[in-house]
Amino acid sequence: MSGLGVAEKSLIGLFLALPALVLAAYGVRVAVAGRALDPRVQRESSTVLLGRFPIEAFHWALRGVGRSVSRTGVSPDTLTLISLVISCASLPLAALGMLPGAGAALILGAAFDALDGIVARERGVASDAGEVLDAVVDRYADAAPLVGLAVYYRSSVPALVLVLLALLGSMLVSYVRAKSEAMALSLPGGLMRRHERIAYLTAGLLLGPVLPLGGVPFAAPLTLLSVAVVAIVSNLAAILLTRAARAALVRAGRGPRGLVP
Repeated sequence: MSGLGVAEKSLIGLFLALPALVLAAYGVRVAVAGRALDPRVQRESSTVLLGRFPIEAFHWALRGVGRSVSRTGVSPDTLTLISLVISCASLPLAALGMLPGAGAALILGAAFDALDGIVARERGVASDAGEVLDAVVDRYADAAPLVGLAVYYRSSVPALVLVLLALLGSMLVSYVRAKSEAMALSLPGGLMRRHERIAYLTAGLLLGPVLPLGGVPFAAPLTLLSVAVVAIVSNLAAILLTRAARAALVRAGRGPRGLVP
């Protein structure tokens, strides 16, 4: 961490302390008043490594912010577009090697992305049109930090391949789920949902410059490790989801002619 400037150290400290504070505050809330259950959150799958607790904690914190924001009259679409601008800032930041800044932009953009839905439901203006905009913005936001990392690691073929595989896997997981929903299929939670990918990439971007590993022939190896986890697991998840979707269609009599469950 000695090679980092004061601003970068402060940024890393802030964005590592905030999640810890949210988790601690929600832990107190659970101990005093029980879990803050939300039907929409309960439909989300838990992360493999962290479980459901952090999802509930961050949604609980953001719901409080969302109620305040909804009273300002700002439209959900405006919040969606703000999230896009902030998330896309991670592209040049990552490309230039300003990895903590890229991580901060990624998590801050994700927070605004969550706020748009909360505000829409709070004001009773949730719509399919809003969901379409949100879905498209999510794909740009998912791609931005990985495109930036592709530029950053462009001189190393193995590292570049990992980044491109992470980008491909992230897109495929979202695509298979969207295609399945369009076909009225209900797939299991599975691996590498969007919130999980964001958590791993943000941690890698923030901690990569802080914890260098001697003897490793890559810049920011912990950042690349987080990318590798997303690359491997997201592509595996896409394959498993595709198999699950095809099996469900076959069981429903919607498979290839002559193929029976």
